[in-house]
Amino acid sequence: MNTENIELLNKQLNELNREEIVVVCQTLMEQLKESNLKMDNLIEQIRLSQHHRFGSSSEKSKILECCEQISLFFNETEELAKLEATEPDFEEVIPKPYRRKKQKGKRETDLSDFPVVVVEHKLSDEELFCKKCNDILHEIKTETYKLLKFVPSHFEVEEHVVSVYSCRGCEDVVRAPRPQTLLRGSIATPSLVGAIMNAKYVNALPLYRQEQEFQRYGANLSRQTMANWMIRCSEEYLSIIYSKMKDSLLSCSVIQSDETRVQVLKEENRKATTDSWMWVYRTGEHSGAAPVILFEYQTTRGGYHPKEFLSGYNGFLSCDGYSAYHGLPPDIVVSGCWAHGRRKFDDCLKGLDAKSQKGTTAGEAIKRIGLLYKIEELLADKTVEERYNERLKQSKPIVDAFFEWAEKVSLGVPGNSLLSKAFTYIKNQKEYLKTFLTDGRLSIDNNATERCIRPFTIGRGNWLFCDTSNGAEASATIYSIVETAKANKIKPYDYLVHLLEEIPKHYLGSSFEFLDNLLPWSANIQSICKSQKK
Repeated sequence: MNTENIELLNKQLNELNREEIVVVCQTLMEQLKESNLKMDNLIEQIRLSQHHRFGSSSEKSKILECCEQISLFFNETEELAKLEATEPDFEEVIPKPYRRKKQKGKRETDLSDFPVVVVEHKLSDEELFCKKCNDILHEIKTETYKLLKFVPSHFEVEEHVVSVYSCRGCEDVVRAPRPQTLLRGSIATPSLVGAIMNAKYVNALPLYRQEQEFQRYGANLSRQTMANWMIRCSEEYLSIIYSKMKDSLLSCSVIQSDETRVQVLKEENRKATTDSWMWVYRTGEHSGAAPVILFEYQTTRGGYHPKEFLSGYNGFLSCDGYSAYHGLPPDIVVSGCWAHGRRKFDDCLKGLDAKSQKGTTAGEAIKRIGLLYKIEELLADKTVEERYNERLKQSKPIVDAFFEWAEKVSLGVPGNSLLSKAFTYIKNQKEYLKTFLTDGRLSIDNNATERCIRPFTIGRGNWLFCDTSNGAEASATIYSIVETAKANKIKPYDYLVHLLEEIPKHYLGSSFEFLDNLLPWSANIQSICKSQKK
């Protein structure tokens, strides 16, 4: 403020009486307070934005030790390497699922699950003489050690020769029976298409990288060809197993749901930059049903999508606070997600500097919610009935006290701040956040569904977008197959190949009863595709 402005202000104040001066000062103080509040809110937003951009995505802090943490190291080689560590035994690298108890002092070397190539090391005939006495050496025993070898992928050409026969009497022509091909007029085989799907949807390897890798092996398979194969196989074969799994999902007493963005470039009457959505539904963690995880591609995030997908469903739906889930029929009881509520308060801490995080209201909220998660850890292995009873004894008083505390504390919180938004979210979701107390089959949060989405988001980070809506729908189907396979502890590649081998055999049949033996949790598939991962 320059000298002329100061003199003008002093002149104006001299012209005012005492009461008018008090009013002006109060007005200026209120304006200053409002400006400071806006500035604090902007600083919070900037700190939170910087944390989201440059900081860890983990919600774990010293305040809450029970939160899940996933650390991603760019320098994982340096972080994880320990040169002084001992080499693992074969039993550690390749565990046998039903191994006999190892006798003390005896090393178990049963690797029967893998093919074994025996390499013998013997002395030549010229060396079979003792260097001391020149007598003949006799073999008395063998010493065996094992190494684990990796054989890279390779291509083989499968040439089918079909014999054709002719009757000399009537000149009738008969051909020998030949197996049903996967795709008419195509060189594709179940093993090849299964490998492409496994690389893209399990290992997040985009098609252009697979194209480059195949070229190194001498096979010129374009990404367009591979994309066509996946779309055709998804539509013709995998879609029917998807429908069968959906029937199983809708018969479950608890379903969990979430959604995430996906960009599709070529959609009718839509810009390439417009967001589309991948909706995810899965069976509840404590529902007792076999795990089913289904992805569904939709162009919008409208509430009519879950209403249509869950048509006829009667049970619980665990989800976040998105309003689309709150307009469902009354037969569907919505259960809220405490992790989302906790995340709002965690954002408050991230919006503060390190010194200001101690002793905050947000920290107190996280501590109180953390008590609920500690109880859930103790109840993880309990039965549904035991979990329900213990929640009423231990969790319900904490929940009631939390909302009572939130109502009182939130009254003094400035509007538009991160803390105010956190309390608003919690209070608006009160009815849904209390639902988990009513049934032991319900989870306290929706984290299981978010874990199901993570492989999709990792893949999306590599391939960035889908080219067409058909490709997005095929991706939804294939992701559903592989994620359900992993949840049922079977090998996705083996399962995909088996489906692509078996379904074409029955494709022209009118009955789909054979699909019961192809579901991931069926005894047949468990015996064929069981994963060795513990």
